[in-house]
Amino acid sequence: MVNKIVTLIVLGVLSLAGLILFGYSEFVTKDILQDQPVAYEIINEWQLPKELDEVSGIDWLGDNKLACIQDEDGMIFIFNLETSKVEKSVEFAGAGDYEDIRIVGTTAFVLRSDGEIFEVRDFLSGNSKTKTYSNFLTQKQNLESLAWDKNNKRLLLAIKDKEPKDDNYKGVYQFSLTDKELQEKPLYRLNMEDSLLRQRETKLNKKLQPSALSIHPGNSNFYILDGRAPQLIIANSKMKFKKRYALHKDDFEQAEGLTFSENGRLFISNEGKGGKANILEIVFK
Repeated sequence: MVNKIVTLIVLGVLSLAGLILFGYSEFVTKDILQDQPVAYEIINEWQLPKELDEVSGIDWLGDNKLACIQDEDGMIFIFNLETSKVEKSVEFAGAGDYEDIRIVGTTAFVLRSDGEIFEVRDFLSGNSKTKTYSNFLTQKQNLESLAWDKNNKRLLLAIKDKEPKDDNYKGVYQFSLTDKELQEKPLYRLNMEDSLLRQRETKLNKKLQPSALSIHPGNSNFYILDGRAPQLIIANSKMKFKKRYALHKDDFEQAEGLTFSENGRLFISNEGKGGKANILEIVFK
């Protein structure tokens, strides 16, 4: 009888210990893995004025200035990082869902979410001229990212939502700056089954929805921003995923734009979304 009681006590203690350990494990999973360690440092922050509350794309102009667009009006805003003010605005088209911008010399290229590309020549001259280029992409793809591949004289467009050809990847398509045509075959394929996206030890979204794409001027790595997760993926020059960083929601409420200065300073813009739109300069640890 005594042995039976002892056995029951031991089993009870072991069961309780198991429940405690399980509960602790669940606590760790929920509270630590969801709260990814900070892998970056915000070294500068600029609050944006009301006209850029819906900022959707940014690009470096030089002389501590950024060209910015927002996703409602066909306007390019020149934001001065030294004065924290918009010093110039340029109208290039009517209302629309404009998502990214790249500056090539004196020309600005703006991407609309349905794939339409706007070429704004001499955009700072006061006498700019706009030309548009349609292609096979549509609103279903919901494009938000445009990169300038300087070495190959082309723009790169990354699919955000629905790839028109295959659900297992999202294509990155090239737009030649020579013949002004978008190639139908994707130049790169963002593999949606890549092991970096499927990591079980993180609570990051296993989907990738690019909201910005840019090329590092020093090492030619691709930086892929996902504003909904939010996260940032670094890929090599062949678009092979190398690193993945969690971006904390408190810092990146809706990260939509990304650009580099010529010496590698990294800037990310956030839409207001109930708060204040801003531009952050960050460095990764």
